[in-house]
Amino acid sequence: MKTLPKPLTIAQVAALVGGEAQGDLSHTVTGVANLADARPTDAVFLENRKYSALAATASAGCLFLAPDLKDTPCAAKGKIIVDEPRAAFAKLVRLIAEHGKAKILPTHSAKASIHGQAVLGPNVSIGDFTVIERGAAVGENTVIMPQVYIGVNAKIGRNCLIYPQVVIREECVVGDGVIIHPGAVIGADGFGFLTDKKTGQHTKIPQIGNVIIEAGAEIGANATIDRGAVGSTVVKSGAQIDNLVQVGHNVKLGNNCVVVAQTGIAGSTVIGNNVILAGQAGIAGHLEIGDGAIITAQTGVMSDVPPKSVLFGSPGRPHREAFKLQALFNRLPELFEKVKGLEKKLGSAAEK
Repeated sequence: MKTLPKPLTIAQVAALVGGEAQGDLSHTVTGVANLADARPTDAVFLENRKYSALAATASAGCLFLAPDLKDTPCAAKGKIIVDEPRAAFAKLVRLIAEHGKAKILPTHSAKASIHGQAVLGPNVSIGDFTVIERGAAVGENTVIMPQVYIGVNAKIGRNCLIYPQVVIREECVVGDGVIIHPGAVIGADGFGFLTDKKTGQHTKIPQIGNVIIEAGAEIGANATIDRGAVGSTVVKSGAQIDNLVQVGHNVKLGNNCVVVAQTGIAGSTVIGNNVILAGQAGIAGHLEIGDGAIITAQTGVMSDVPPKSVLFGSPGRPHREAFKLQALFNRLPELFEKVKGLEKKLGSAAEK
């Protein structure tokens, strides 16, 4: 059960989120839920018309709605009209999360291995079986959970949260307020080698750079961000990287980018600010992706992308063009039969 720190009336919720309340303003909300699971004391939100029928029957206490959906039939006790329903709902979720968060006391586990030349700031928490190597530094109020590895001279900022089994290798830098989820590897060797043209034998090129993750970024579970061959792989401030993402060596990922699960970015590609790379997108190396571009799911990008472009398909094309080509592709069997019929008719005419 997801319960608010204290019950709120619909009028109080509206004041909290800056929305317009309608219905029974004195009705009390005590928690949050999905539309399908809502109880009469839960807050829910609707931002997609496809769920309108569910909103009409869901026995929720309070429904957040965008202005263009304000006339949607609603079974809730009250509704709140707000520009961004999901953001309003998230405010209540944050209240619940902060209230229910277990306070982690700043302790250093006796089962952790902390080098004598590592530097730990005030109120740092270190979990069991974590290893912190020589010259590493961890900033104030950062929580390092069990079984984390922090390499030689790695730097971690303040107020970070590093979940179990994360690896942050030597010389890598993590900024303030970064969250890194379980199993992520920061600073593994980039995929660099030379291939002998005569023998086909591969020889590893040492990867002597690092990774820099700037403030406020979040790295998903089992994501991998490779160190630069020379220089740095950079994840800029506010970037959100999902689970199972691969970022190659010397990539530059801009501010507030969103990189969705199973995306792969090859080495030395420069990605602008506020770019969205949807699930399973594949980005070739040494490219430039402009600010605000959107690369849709399973799109393969083989060339530079202008700012604010929307690409679809493999190879990636402007989405309108790609959809037209897809429609034509679906008609190929029909067109093929027509061509065969025409050839047959023309052949018969030529024989006469």
